[in-house]
Amino acid sequence: MIWFDASLESPADDGLLQRCIAAMLNISSENVDVVHSISDIKDALATCVVEAHSAESYSQLITLYLPEALPRPDVPEAAARLARTLDRSLLLANDETANPYSFIRVSNTGQCSVVLVDPDELDENDRYVIRGPGRENDGAST
Repeated sequence: MIWFDASLESPADDGLLQRCIAAMLNISSENVDVVHSISDIKDALATCVVEAHSAESYSQLITLYLPEALPRPDVPEAAARLARTLDRSLLLANDETANPYSFIRVSNTGQCSVVLVDPDELDENDRYVIRGPGRENDGAST
């Protein structure tokens, strides 16, 4: 079952993702699979499906899958731990609003802020280009 999606500020390799997700969940890294297609999901305790669209900021999308039986930490808390261990910021969908261009930016120190992404870039180019608060420090391209 999908737990949450995040777009990473800069790409992370499979080994780093595996170690950081294991640390976030307090499980062994052998229990985390990192795959590049949903069809490759097997029966690991945790699975991370990685999509990379380009080398641009926030272009690597990860989707975390956990079985129902595994305890699920609060998403913002878990995302903050993941951002700190990966040492890069990430974007989460902002479920507090109906605006599809509003995201929660979790910094590499675990701080959260609401940001808006450029609607044209997202709709036309599948790119998360941040507009508004947090932009000056996020390294996103324009």
